Amino acid sequence: MENPWLLAIAIGITIAAFVAALVVDRLRKQIRTRQMRAVAARLGYVSDETGDGLADSFQDFALFFRGGARRTANLLCSPANDGGDTIRIFDYAYEVRTGKNRRVRWRTALLIESERLDLPAFTLRPEGFSQKLQGLVREGDIDFEDQPHFSAAYVLHGPDEARIRALFSPDKLAFFAQRRGLSIEGNRRKAIYYQSNKRVSPRAMPSFLEEGLAVLNVLAG
Repeated sequence: MENPWLLAIAIGITIAAFVAALVVDRLRKQIRTRQMRAVAARLGYVSDETGDGLADSFQDFALFFRGGARRTANLLCSPANDGGDTIRIFDYAYEVRTGKNRRVRWRTALLIESERLDLPAFTLRPEGFSQKLQGLVREGDIDFEDQPHFSAAYVLHGPDEARIRALFSPDKLAFFAQRRGLSIEGNRRKAIYYQSNKRVSPRAMPSFLEEGLAVLNVLAG
């Protein structure tokens, strides 16, 4: 029979470690929230700690259908402007379960709404990313034979191949071929930009925004 005192100590250590992990996680979230508020102030954006309902409002994108327990946090929203562009930056998480294991995947995304956009529905992801597991390659990867660097770097997918080919002109293909690792989805007046399984640090947020705006300008032609 096991020593009851040793068993009690082991249980106590397990509980203490669990509580400590929860406390550390909470502190990390609070620190990031404060940092993102500071980023919002520097950019002149409005901040929202949770961004509740954001994912439900933009279900045109495959990003918001992955995994379970989906949630957003640290939403930064640009002020209204005469140009008709609205920029939202936010952290997004979803859970992936494998057997009894649970893993939470976070990333930072930039969502653009612009009157300058008129996009066919498409998904652009790095070659070799998890789209292979999701069946996107099986449904058809749109390749450009005269742009081998782009086709080697990215998987491009969408229901209207003719419109997608018309959108991705040689200059756009060259732009993305020079910037590997981007994930972009588009649909009508909206586009979303993120990097695979990566949460952007507050210090890098201005450059992340700059890159996202460059993507907007390229897609808008």
